Amino acid sequence: MNNLERFYRTVHGRELLPWERQLAVRVAAALNTTTDDDFVVHLLLLYNATHVISEMHNELVASRDAFSQGNRELAQDLSVELRRNTRTIYVLLGVVVASVLGSVWIILSLVNLSHQYTVSEARFAAALEASERRMTGTPPSGLAR
Repeated sequence: MNNLERFYRTVHGRELLPWERQLAVRVAAALNTTTDDDFVVHLLLLYNATHVISEMHNELVASRDAFSQGNRELAQDLSVELRRNTRTIYVLLGVVVASVLGSVWIILSLVNLSHQYTVSEARFAAALEASERRMTGTPPSGLAR
């Protein structure tokens, strides 16, 4: 067992994967050394760290994009709800204004009817009094000499 295999077993708890072994052989051949060389082990360690960082970066970018898309959808839903609620508020304000105007109309109608009733009652009382005076033969109160 060489340094590279010992390193992988210690750090990763597993044997070298075939592509990792092939990478180690290529690096060692490029450096004109063996896979047992500490420099090759350090280069593979650096490669693994860079690979893990790259994967983490890709996951972070994917999470950011998903989060951004979710925020856009949330903002769109919120604007739709706000528009709907604004329309609802305007409709309810219209109903309130219409009901206030209706109440004012009803009150004015009642006041007018009350006034008309009072006038009619006064006319009826005057007509009744005039009728009684005619029957009794007494002159009207405004025409007495």
